Amino acid sequence: MTSSIKIVYSANSFSYEQTENIAQVRNIEKLKSANPSDSQSTENSQEYDVIKLQTKLKQKGYYLGAIDGVYGEETGAAVYNFQISLGLTATGIVDPETWAFIKGNTDSFPQDSFSGNLLSPDIQKIIDRGKLIVAMTEYDNSPFFVKNDRGELEGLDMKIAQGLAQGLGVEVQLNRSAKTFNEAVKIVAQGQADLAISKLSQTLNRATKISFSHPYVTMRQGLLLNRIQLTKAAKNKDTVEFLRDFEGKIGVINGSSYEGFAKQKFPKATIVTYGSWEDVIKGAIKGDILAAYRDELEVKKIVVNQPDVALKFQTVALTDTQDPIAIALPWSSNHLLEFVNLYLKITNTNYTVKGLLSEYSELLEKSSLDKFK
Repeated sequence: MTSSIKIVYSANSFSYEQTENIAQVRNIEKLKSANPSDSQSTENSQEYDVIKLQTKLKQKGYYLGAIDGVYGEETGAAVYNFQISLGLTATGIVDPETWAFIKGNTDSFPQDSFSGNLLSPDIQKIIDRGKLIVAMTEYDNSPFFVKNDRGELEGLDMKIAQGLAQGLGVEVQLNRSAKTFNEAVKIVAQGQADLAISKLSQTLNRATKISFSHPYVTMRQGLLLNRIQLTKAAKNKDTVEFLRDFEGKIGVINGSSYEGFAKQKFPKATIVTYGSWEDVIKGAIKGDILAAYRDELEVKKIVVNQPDVALKFQTVALTDTQDPIAIALPWSSNHLLEFVNLYLKITNTNYTVKGLLSEYSELLEKSSLDKFK
């Protein structure tokens, strides 16, 4: 099937607190009294079969009790947790909307074939919702995700998102409310997205908050050095020797992994943060900073697409460094993490910069020189 895409520019309706409660067994007050009959009525007097209700909830992993046709506390708790997982109003009572979702006969259940399987909660909630919610930054980042001439997002990250959604039999829904890479990680940590595919570097700090998949791109780190500033600062030292004890100003994107990388790699440098990579380059051209610091792909994009701008810089690829790009997931989504890693392995998604430039060359930005003036 072909996955459709829905883009959302604000946080998703279900919260971190809600998703934390999915696996909790709740004591629901004011549940319908136990009734040995074969059916119950919803608040709108729509009858349903309690045995079928319990069977469906057991198949989905929410109900662990006996299939006895009695709507007791355990059944009510299962209904409550099912409502929580879908972002519905949680009452523990089966209203018509809840019953429609439980039966799986609405458009939000594109693949009924899953209904007979017992799935883990992190996978089940995606199947029940009918959507895989993917966080990406609000600004495009070619060749990972960028709008084409038709106004549609495409690129490597979009390809992965669509492939994962197809594997789950659901649609892709994008959450693009993140203004920085770190905010994309935060959205996942707070349960507002199932995962983030947004050219995210693996860092130890981020790994304390979320889990990372296996890398799907591995790059080296790179520098763009202002030639005039470098000549003044190096004082006849060669570039390699100068960088070993770098003490100048180095520009990075605010909220990116390169803030941390710069502190580790260049502890004596003065780190200057900018709102975007374009602003970092402008600062380097003006001489406000000595170096612009990012991955080798972004450095090469400047050289390829902006040759006049590139003349102002000396480019350096740091051969003793790595910048692994991976998918961020909530630490509790262990099954989804295994699913993602298996997808990356089966599809052989493991790129180098050379491979990216070859396969996605048409998506590389063709920015005007005015962008850096």
